[in-house]
Amino acid sequence: MNNDQDAECLKKYGEKVESIIKSDQLKNKKIENLKFLATEILNSSKNRENAKRVEFLKLADLCVNIIDKLTNEMPENVSKSNSLTKYKEVIIANDSSDYFRRLRPAIASTSFDDIAGLSDVKKIVMNQIIKARENKEIARMYGVTGRNILLFGPPGTGKTSIAQAISNRVQYPMVTITPSDILDNKFGEFEKNIRSLFQGAIANKPVIIFFDEFDSLATRRTNSNSSYMKRGVPEMLRQMTDLRKESDGQIMIIAATNNPWDIDDAMLNPERFDTKIFVPPPDEASRSELFRTFLRELKVSDAIDYEELGRISEGYTGADIKYICKRAAEEVFSQVIDSNEIREINQEDLVVSIEHSSRSITGDLLSKYTKFKEKYHL
Repeated sequence: MNNDQDAECLKKYGEKVESIIKSDQLKNKKIENLKFLATEILNSSKNRENAKRVEFLKLADLCVNIIDKLTNEMPENVSKSNSLTKYKEVIIANDSSDYFRRLRPAIASTSFDDIAGLSDVKKIVMNQIIKARENKEIARMYGVTGRNILLFGPPGTGKTSIAQAISNRVQYPMVTITPSDILDNKFGEFEKNIRSLFQGAIANKPVIIFFDEFDSLATRRTNSNSSYMKRGVPEMLRQMTDLRKESDGQIMIIAATNNPWDIDDAMLNPERFDTKIFVPPPDEASRSELFRTFLRELKVSDAIDYEELGRISEGYTGADIKYICKRAAEEVFSQVIDSNEIREINQEDLVVSIEHSSRSITGDLLSKYTKFKEKYHL
């Protein structure tokens, strides 16, 4: 159907709902007719484009809410029928699946081989997550679940890349959730989005839910004056608990944060996150490798001393080093355009770029991560 036909069909259903409500029929007859109409609308919603399908589901949901209201108003104490519950379950499942699909889950293309350094992090992920999934029977013998992971560490250290590499290795589609995707200060909307996300994941498993900036989604309730955060965090806790019963091990939650100390304590319970992994800033050898990686496709001198670059770049993250290389390349490009003489990026260009770039890592910041690790015996 085209959009005009969809709109006309939706209009007719709306008129039927209004006609039933305004009729002089007895309440039990209205309930019967609305149930029949809700079924018809649900069936009609199938095979439509997502945007229109949502409109049909909303109308079916309206029918169910009216049935609910009429049932409660009836003089005899009539309990809600199982069929009414089924209508609600179908509508919620369809609506959640639509919400989830709009988030575009996809298997990531980044592999562990694409990530420079982080050998210790890769080893933990491989032993506690990947091998547990590839050897499920043995993992069950020892209670190794490898289900939910909290990645924490300074910004720009590769947390998102690790999540993508896990998706690529286990071949699970991954959906990335940022605060703007799910937070809503309208009453009840944040909780509704959380429910839709988790129920949609159950309907579309296997899948990985990757929460970026997780501290903004699960902030300590004692530190927050936000009413929607105080409602939303308990809802997320409930959904994560229920997910263990319904996911069959086919849904993973990976959360990344720069500020783990801002996350609600209940969310850090081992029942919610089996594995907590510190993603550290790169060491000297890793920094050298990062320079090699980011300069690989550029016109660079064979005389570049990558070991020296790694030595003098302490305190810089992978994201910092990527920016250093980009800045050096742009400066050389500008000189080439002005002089009309092609030349290579050399050691001095990169050293100057390092000297003019800010470090992301400070001693105070690393101290905070150390205290967090000690608190959770990591």
